[in-house]
Order: sequence, then structure tokens, then C-alpha cells
Amino acid sequence: MKYALGAALCLAAFALPTHAAPADNYPEKPVRIVVPFAPGGGGDFIARAFSDKLSQTIKQPVIIENRGGGNTVTGTEVVSKAEPDGYTLLIVSPSFATNPTLLPKLPYKTPDDFAPVGLVITYAMGLAARSSLEADDIPQLLELARKNPGKLTIATSGEGSATHLATELFKAATQINIVDVPYRGAGPAMLDVAGGQVDLAFTGLSQIKPHLDSKRAKLLATSGRNRLKSAPDVKTIAEQGIKDFEAVVWWGVFAPAGTPKPIIDKINAALRTSLADPEVAKRLEVIDGEVHVSTPEEFDRFVRSEITRWATLLKPSKASQAGR
Repeated sequence: MKYALGAALCLAAFALPTHAAPADNYPEKPVRIVVPFAPGGGGDFIARAFSDKLSQTIKQPVIIENRGGGNTVTGTEVVSKAEPDGYTLLIVSPSFATNPTLLPKLPYKTPDDFAPVGLVITYAMGLAARSSLEADDIPQLLELARKNPGKLTIATSGEGSATHLATELFKAATQINIVDVPYRGAGPAMLDVAGGQVDLAFTGLSQIKPHLDSKRAKLLATSGRNRLKSAPDVKTIAEQGIKDFEAVVWWGVFAPAGTPKPIIDKINAALRTSLADPEVAKRLEVIDGEVHVSTPEEFDRFVRSEITRWATLLKPSKASQAGR
């Protein structure tokens, strides 16, 4: 009887239909990339720069979903609670690594509630000013700020963002008193700089260039170690007397924790293919970005090191109180 039952179970097992592993047919439907910033900002620009090519690579539509607000927490929380099937992705920046220090009551655990896909790109920022500001370079700006302490304003993309960190580094390096005005994204921030409501802003060249072209804003300096190819005549902040100053933006991609490793690897490979495309490279020229899609493991180590780095630097400083 036991033998008969065992034989029956074996036959039943062979009779069951076989199913492909989840990654075998991935993707079978549209993939959405959640951008936790307002439209027009750096994350929005980066995601849209490669989304069309990514769609061609994976042979499925790629949908960009802007979920700005809460210092990126709103959009990030959406992804942390999404199904871990590879159909919801998150594009992140330095705020992902600083929020655990600046916002201790996050509705998710960073980075454990997310699966790393890869670092995508890094680039330097520009320091833009409203066109009517009575300063055309860093020495003139410092002179103006020191004559008018607490009167100049600088827009940022919210507490803990790359623009906020660059602002805090700049204020610490120059010892000037300028007022931080947080926005929901770089796009709205630059609109107000161009409109004259705010004096200054650190942000990517993709957000600054339209306002330079319309002559409603001007570029005082760039934040990297070297001058930008797209603005070779504009000196870096370090070249203008602030020794060793450097502030760069990085962007990467995460999926929800629990996303199968084969799917993560497929997405990583698709990103590599998409970002290597000449058309995508041309779109990214405006920000002078350095494209380098890392492995998921390399990105995980990088983000964890960034979390530790900013926890060390921000906790004892006044930066954690900026914008509150």
C-alpha cells in the first residue's frame, strides 16, 4: 500500500504542469521607474534620458512616475512596498543615503528594504544665480554675502539632497551667512532663481541651461574637480579660491527587497546596454555626466559607505537642522 501511494505521488508530480522561473520571461509587462522628485529635476532628467532606450532593450514600455515630496520619502516608500517582481524601480541620489541620518523616523529601512541594481551616473553641479544678482563670480559673491549677512537666498532640492549638501559644504568652506530655501525638486528651484524670487542654486546643468539660454540666470562656477566640457570658460569653485572644494551628484537604481537576483541581473544588463547607446550619451552631454553602471554588489557597498559617511558628518553639524 505504501509503495502504491508513493508511486501514485510520483506519477502525480510528473503530471503537474511545469512553470518557468520568474526571470525566464521577464519582463512581460510595462516597467515603471519611480522618480521621488518633481518633474524637471535631475532625477527626472536622468530617468527620461535612458528610458526610451531601456524600453527598446527590454521590449516593454518604461513608464516614468514622478512622486516628489517629503525629501524623496514619498516616492521611496511607494517602491519599498511594491511587489518585488522587477516591475517597479526607484531612481535614487545622495538623499537616499542622508535621509537615515536627517529623518530618523522613515517608513522603511535604508538600504535593507531595497535591492540594489546599480550606480548609473555621476556629475558635477553648477552654481547658478538670478541674472540681476550683483555678482558674476565667487569672489564677488562672497563680498556681496559678507556685506549683506542673512539676506541672500539659495534654493535646494530639500534637506539631504545633493544640492543641500553642496550648499552646506559651500557655506562651511566660505563662512558666509546665506539662507537655504528648500524646494520639492531642482526644476521648481531653478524656476524661482530665473524668476528672481531666489538668488542662487546649486544644481545640474540640465536644469540651468534653459535659463542661461534665456538670459534669466547666469553661471558663477561649477562644483567639480575639473571644468565642465559644456562650460569650459566657467571656473570651478576651487579655481576661484575655495581650495579643494568638490561636490558631485550620483544617481542609481534600486528595486524592492526580495526581487529575484536573476531579474536584478537582467535589469542591470539592460541598463548597461541602454546607457552605452550613443543617443543616450548625447542626451547626457549637457550635464557632463560620467556614466558607469556598477554591479549590484558594488552599488550596495557604495551606498552603505555613503550612509556611514554622511551619518558621521551630519550628526555633529548644524547641517541636520538646515531647512527645518
